Amino acid sequence: MSETVASLLGLEQQLRKASDLAQLFYTLVNQMDSCVPYTQALLLVGKNLQHTQIVAASDIPTVDYTSPLISWAERLSKELIAAGNARQQQVIRPNDCSDELSAEWKTLGLPSFLLWQPLPVEALDNEPAGALLLFREKQFSKAETGLCQHIGGSAGHALFALRRQQPLRGVIPHLKQRKVLFAALFIIGLMLLMPVRLSTLAPVEVVAKNPYVVASPLDGVVEKIEVTPNQLINKGDLLAQLETNQLKSEESIAYQALLVAKAELKTVQQSSFMDPRQKARIAELQSQVKLKSIQWQYLGERLSRAAILSEISGVAVLDDPGEWKGRPVKIGERILLVADPAQVEFEVMLPVKDSISLLPGTDVRIFLDNDPFNPWAAQLKHAAYQPRPTADQQMAYKLVVSLNAHKGKPPRIGLHGTAKIYGEQVSLFFYLFRRPVTTFRQWLGW
Repeated sequence: MSETVASLLGLEQQLRKASDLAQLFYTLVNQMDSCVPYTQALLLVGKNLQHTQIVAASDIPTVDYTSPLISWAERLSKELIAAGNARQQQVIRPNDCSDELSAEWKTLGLPSFLLWQPLPVEALDNEPAGALLLFREKQFSKAETGLCQHIGGSAGHALFALRRQQPLRGVIPHLKQRKVLFAALFIIGLMLLMPVRLSTLAPVEVVAKNPYVVASPLDGVVEKIEVTPNQLINKGDLLAQLETNQLKSEESIAYQALLVAKAELKTVQQSSFMDPRQKARIAELQSQVKLKSIQWQYLGERLSRAAILSEISGVAVLDDPGEWKGRPVKIGERILLVADPAQVEFEVMLPVKDSISLLPGTDVRIFLDNDPFNPWAAQLKHAAYQPRPTADQQMAYKLVVSLNAHKGKPPRIGLHGTAKIYGEQVSLFFYLFRRPVTTFRQWLGW
């Protein structure tokens, strides 16, 4: 008796040490004979004995599902489950089966006694996780059946614990069944043919619609930007100031030249009364005075343009005003924008690798970073024909997207987010594998 107890303790220790289901299955069918002798052992698994399958057999490394023994054992288990007594331990003899199974039992030369031992899981109200099939020629004693019942409970608990760690393991045997596999492939094929709308994602920025461009009126150096980003501006407000030292010097020199020309003209006019030859110079000097006057007025006008004023009301759109201080500018170079905050649109930079076929009027949904749960509905206005490099050195197409009619205040200029751009209807297969197929074609060169 002490030897049997030691064998039982050793078997339970091996069950607890099993690190995966394969090791547990091997231990049950190959090492249990130290407690209860048998000739052949088969292990059947299936939650609550549903969709059962033979997963292990004694003395063989893998189960051959085409062998007559495995086929017969699976049909026998289905018969017992259908009879409704598979949850109980029972000793089965050939005469207890159907005529067909009984005849095959004898044909296969199997031992005369079969012990059907369920593997109950106490945590699931003794729901069986499978069953052990033990064959031998000698009848099983009460002590042996009681021992098998104890081992069955331990094995059921071990199987339950390992399946919780490997939840997908129980699904794999079912997929190996042909009918389930073909049905799954058929369903997957139908799903891949389902029409879906192609879409792509790209970064987006809220920009001003038809803004007033404030450009430098002359060549010079920016002295100071008088406004801050998003500052409200009225018509006539000072926006920027250019350096005026050189302009003032040029204007002063031109004024002095005008005074000299006027003085010379006056001198010649007075001397012409005494010297008739001086009269010939009067017309020339008058032209010089007129030219100097025009030059002085022009330089004065340039000096007045050094103070850049706003011609409309709106908000200032620019980056860092401090970066403009001391920067040289050319005539016509953009310094900032003045925009109507109620008139906005979106600028999308669509990477070349994510580009899809787009037409004007395509639906676009804008998810701004400051409020991603409330997207803005928009439509594609136009797209650039050629890509251009972005700030992160990626080639991208510029898309201009107009905001649909909406209630409430439009988004603030300068906000960023993500745009979801919708394209044409395609199959789910194309939607999922468009990029891999493109990469594969580029790799093959066709």
